[in-house]
Amino acid sequence: MRKPMAGFTLLELLVVMVIIGLLAGMVGLVQSDSGGQKARREAERLQNLIGLLREDAVLNNLNHGLRLEPDHYTVLSLDRGGQWLADKRFKEHRLPGELRLNLKDPRPQGKEPQLWVLANDQISPFSLLLEYRQQPLLSLSSDGVEEVRLAPVQ
Repeated sequence: MRKPMAGFTLLELLVVMVIIGLLAGMVGLVQSDSGGQKARREAERLQNLIGLLREDAVLNNLNHGLRLEPDHYTVLSLDRGGQWLADKRFKEHRLPGELRLNLKDPRPQGKEPQLWVLANDQISPFSLLLEYRQQPLLSLSSDGVEEVRLAPVQ
């Protein structure tokens, strides 16, 4: 009589490996974003928005502004009467979680924008920190002529 062989078949090993791979993939999906990733994503979003506003200002001969608050920002446009109004093409953007904007040398209070994007392809010089849990992580800045620079805080 023949003795049965001990061990696992190749099919059984492959099924176990597939199950382990699926579980490992799910753990990666469930893992939440870190503060650094969120800060980088929001900083790039703001950098791209300013670039888009510069292009729109030049192409359509409009003056834009950004009203920056610690937890959100709003795009404003200067109307023919000289009033700053919320631009209906852009909705207010709220920062996620514990991210905060910290504008160095804040300018006007009230409804005025702190950052101007002018039709002559200039923006007001600024330096802005993106903070996570009150720790500065990234810096956005411009001298008013060059593109907005994004850099880690030293």
